[in-house]
Amino acid sequence: TGRWAIQRVSDFDQGTEEEVRMQQSTAGGFDPAEIATLVRADRVHRRVFTEPAVFHQEMAQIFGRAWVYVGHEGELPEPGDYKRARIGLEPVIMIRGRDGQVRIFFNSCRHRAASLCQEERGNLQHLLCPYHGWVYDTAGALVSVPFQEHQSSDFERGDYPLLQPPRVASRAGFWFACMDETVEPLDDYLGVAGKYLDYFVELSPSGRIRLDTGVHKYAYPGNWKAQVENSMDGYHPALVHSSFFREVLGERLGVDATGMVDGTSPVQARAFPNGHALNDYRMVDRGAILGAKSGGLSDAQRSHREAVIRRLGEERGNEVLRANGAVCYNLLAFPNLLLIGVQVRVIQPISPELTEVYAAPALLEDVPEELNVARLRAHEDFYGPASFGAPDDVEMFVRQWQGLQATRNEWLLYERGMETEQSDAEGIYNQCATETSLRGIWRRYRELMLAGVAA
Repeated sequence: TGRWAIQRVSDFDQGTEEEVRMQQSTAGGFDPAEIATLVRADRVHRRVFTEPAVFHQEMAQIFGRAWVYVGHEGELPEPGDYKRARIGLEPVIMIRGRDGQVRIFFNSCRHRAASLCQEERGNLQHLLCPYHGWVYDTAGALVSVPFQEHQSSDFERGDYPLLQPPRVASRAGFWFACMDETVEPLDDYLGVAGKYLDYFVELSPSGRIRLDTGVHKYAYPGNWKAQVENSMDGYHPALVHSSFFREVLGERLGVDATGMVDGTSPVQARAFPNGHALNDYRMVDRGAILGAKSGGLSDAQRSHREAVIRRLGEERGNEVLRANGAVCYNLLAFPNLLLIGVQVRVIQPISPELTEVYAAPALLEDVPEELNVARLRAHEDFYGPASFGAPDDVEMFVRQWQGLQATRNEWLLYERGMETEQSDAEGIYNQCATETSLRGIWRRYRELMLAGVAA
C-alpha cells in the first residue's frame, strides 16, 4: 500500500523495471542521492532503517554489487547435498555435484521459473521442477523435458542450463557470490578480513570444519543492519548481558570483567576496508570464560595443539592457536557473514522490518570428541534460544524498531571514540567499547549506496 500500491499497466510503459522502481522511490519521498545526507560521519538518519525505498536500494546497491556469503562447503559433505540461500532477495541453491564440485544456481526453473528446492537442505540425485517436470543434474544441465517432441524444432536442452550468479568464488571453504560481473576478485574484496576466515578453519588439524550439527534460527521485527551493528558493538555487552557478566563470569568463574564495563579493556574494535570489521579479543585470556579448567591443558587439548603445529609448522601453528579458532574475535565480512565464537552466522534481510538470522556452530575435523562437545556447549550457553546472549540481543532489536517509529527522534549517533582512533597496516582501531568499527561499516554502506547515483 502507499508508495508501493499497485499501479495501472500504462504506468509501467515509461521505462525499465528498475527505472520505474526508482520513480516509485522518488515519488514516495526518497531520492537515492539523499543517502549522502542521511548517512554522515557521526550519525545516521532513522529513515535509513525504516524507509522501504532505502531497503530496495540496498538490495540493488549492496547485495547486488558486493560479494555476498552463501554457504560453507562444510555444510555439504556428500555429493548431492544442497542448501537453499538467498543473495539479497534472490533465491539460490548451493549444491555439491556428483563430481564433488560446489556450485551455486538460482533456485528457478528455466521454463516457468518455479522454484526447484523447497526444503532448506537435503540430498538429491537430480533437481526436479514440480510444475512441468523439467529435470536438471547436479551440475545444472537440463537432462530431461517431458514430451520434448512437442517443443519447437530448434529447441535444444543445452540452451537451458540452470543460471548461476555472474561471479562465484570461495575462501577457506566459505563460498560467496556477486551479481556484479565487474566486481573485484574475492580475495581483494576481503583484504585483511580473509586471514581471519583462514584462522577459523585452520584450527582444525585437517584444515576443514563441519557445519552439520544443526542451525539456531530466529527472526525479529527489525532491520537487518541492527544485527550487523550489534555483532560488532563492544559498548552494549556489559549492559545488555549483565546477567552473564555477573552470574557466569563473576560468581561462577571468578572473572573480573570491569574493563568491559568502564571502557579500559585492552580488547580492540577494528574497521577494515570494504566495511569488514573485527572485535579482537586475542590480547586477553578468555579461557576461563569458555570453561577451560585450571591446571594446564588436558590431554585432548595438548594432542590438538600438537596436530595443528605439525600440519602448519611452529610459527603459523602458534599464530592460529593464538587466534583460538575465532573464539577470540568477532568478524564481520560485510554485508552478511559473521564469525562469532565458534559459530558461522548469516544475516538475511527480508524487508525493512523483518530479518532472519541463521547461527550454526562449527565443529573441527580430526579432533577428540570432547573438544567439539565443549564448542557446542559454549555456543549453546550464549547463543541458544534459552541462553545468556542471543535472547537479550533480539529483545534490543525489537525495542530499537519500536523506538524508530518515533519520527521526531531523527538521528542515531555513532560518535563514540571518534577523537581517539588510531591506525595501522590492517586499518583503523580503537578500544572495544567505542563505535569505531560501526563507523567503518557505515562508510562502506554509504559508498556502495551512492555508487553510480547522480549527485
